[in-house]
Parts: sequence; structure tokens; C-alpha cells
Amino acid sequence: MIVAMSERVSLGYRKVWLHGIRVGLWLLGATYLFLEAREVVAREQINNISFFALLFVLSSYQLSVSRNFLTLQHFKAAERCYESSSLMFIASLLAVFDAALDFLIGSIKTDLNMAGPWPFLFGLGWLINLVAVLLAIKSMEIFLPMLFHSHRPNHSRDESQP
Repeated sequence: MIVAMSERVSLGYRKVWLHGIRVGLWLLGATYLFLEAREVVAREQINNISFFALLFVLSSYQLSVSRNFLTLQHFKAAERCYESSSLMFIASLLAVFDAALDFLIGSIKTDLNMAGPWPFLFGLGWLINLVAVLLAIKSMEIFLPMLFHSHRPNHSRDESQP
């Protein structure tokens, strides 16, 4: 009886933490997009490089968790983690492309003869960044339940899959 009650309380805390992390991710994504719009004008590239590195490391971690689920023969969970890792990797590639585009914007902006395509390139860069952030958030939306879901050995293989 006490064990069942403790599991319900533990499940409640997991749901609260999962919801809090999800809300935090959306706020973090919106904040990053706001800062990125400011950064393009200031031509600072440190955020682009750190954003790429963060997404790449997260993608690698998600792929490792997927391999662990394969070892445990939790195939549905492994498939979801792999899908999450793929989305995160695509987001990291978009972050690199955005950094290259920001560098191009900076070089075009200094040349007065090439000032015409600057607004289009700025919009394209912001759109690429938006897609990268949305892919990263979607990836974490898929991946986070995998971390908070308990995979107990006494459950059958199909029931323990989220």
C-alpha cells in the first residue's frame, strides 16, 4: 500500500518536472530567437557556434540513449530516441548553415553595392533559425518522456514502451 502511494507521488513529481521542462524549453527557444534577431544586426557569431555545439551534443546523447534502449530490447523507445536524435542533428546542421549565412550577411552589409539582397538574406537566416529551434524543441518533446518513463524489467516488452 505504501509502495503504491509512493509510486503515485513519484509519478506526480515526474509529471510536474516534465511539464516544467517543456515550458522552459519553449521559453528558451523564444528567447534564443529574439537574441538571434539582435545578433544578426551586431554580427556576433559566438551564439551560432555554441548553439550548434549544444544541439550536436544533445543529438549524440539522444543517439546513445537509443542504443541503450536497443540493448535492453525496448525497440519502440529506441526508435523514438533515434527519431529525436535525427531531428536534433538536422537542427544542428541548420545552425551551422545559419552561421554561414550570417557571415555572408555581414560581408554583404559592408559592401554598399550589394546592400539590396540584405533584407532577403536576413529573413532567410531568421527562417532557418526558426526551423532549427522548432526542430530542437520537437526533438526534446519526443525525447523527454523517454527519460521520465520507467522501464521496469517485470513489465512485458510491449507494455513498457511509451
